[in-house]
Amino acid sequence: MATHEAVLGGQTWGERWERWPWLHSKEWDLCCITLSSVLVVLPLALYHLVGNSAMFVNLLIAGLIGGPHMYATFFRTALDRPFRQQHRFLVGSSLAIPVLVVGLAVWNFRLLITLFFFWASIHVLHQIAYIVECYERKQQHPLRKQQHPLQRWSRGIDYAVVLTCLFPLASYKFIHDQFYIGSTLLLYPDILKTPLVFYAIAGVFACALLLFLGKTLVEIWHGTAHYPKILLVTITVALALLITSYSGERLEIAFQGFNTWHSFQYLALTWYINTLRQQRGEITAPLMRWLSETGKGRFYYFYGLNIALTLGALGLISAVFFLVGLSFERSYYIVVLSFLLMHYYHDHFLFTQFGDLVRTP
Repeated sequence: MATHEAVLGGQTWGERWERWPWLHSKEWDLCCITLSSVLVVLPLALYHLVGNSAMFVNLLIAGLIGGPHMYATFFRTALDRPFRQQHRFLVGSSLAIPVLVVGLAVWNFRLLITLFFFWASIHVLHQIAYIVECYERKQQHPLRKQQHPLQRWSRGIDYAVVLTCLFPLASYKFIHDQFYIGSTLLLYPDILKTPLVFYAIAGVFACALLLFLGKTLVEIWHGTAHYPKILLVTITVALALLITSYSGERLEIAFQGFNTWHSFQYLALTWYINTLRQQRGEITAPLMRWLSETGKGRFYYFYGLNIALTLGALGLISAVFFLVGLSFERSYYIVVLSFLLMHYYHDHFLFTQFGDLVRTP
């Protein structure tokens, strides 16, 4: 107990919680990162209120938050001249994605939806892993670094439990042909339709979860636990298991809830990162410098601009629908997935740029 008390330094738990290394501040992190998880219930609540209309819920969520979060990416990548100049291959190669989307929408729509869902799942979890890593980098605890060999495995355990939590129950539904997006049954190879696959995935997740729980107890005992990070991981795992427990059309709506939380986090993170970059003089475009100023309500202009881009995409969807003659569903996915998959592609790079959010000495 002497070590535990020394680490606390006589502070109460409330004082310790208040002074923990948050990404921005306690209030901002809780509001924008962790407790915003309550938004997962929004699509399901709307689904029941409007008479079980999945189309209405999907369009509403896409218009208010899904679309804006997607277009916000390009203000950091394709629309930022220094980024384009430094990462020509990334930006240039992403232009192949709309070609792939159009081809699959015409010739193998089921494969396109399957690709979209799998990539979306990885993308959402990658964002959580990125935030977890940023919390780790914010935490500068000499005692933890010097005395606990568990530190070298800590990040791996965190990543393992986050990146596997969606897949145990999802794999069960895949094996039993229960995973639909709209009316489309997602592709799953027949050779993998065996309970052994479910047992293997569930076993990996269970091991990761047990290691995470054990590691967390050790860190709490030694007074080195990072509670904001632990809270985020715990909420993510709990919601992932809850969401994948749904079936039928409610499963699609439940995943839309996870996407709502993810998109809200993303918009907050992107705007905050832009403000930090603006303060460091890293943004050169006049419009983005103006949008990224803090304390002047500029976030609402930033959000409004992304709403306008989302509405512009709706016009493009209508043009594809009326001029090309495809179904509305295929027209919708051609336009949306062309931008959405580019957003995923760019973000897999941005989620390795920890210094944009956290600069440690």
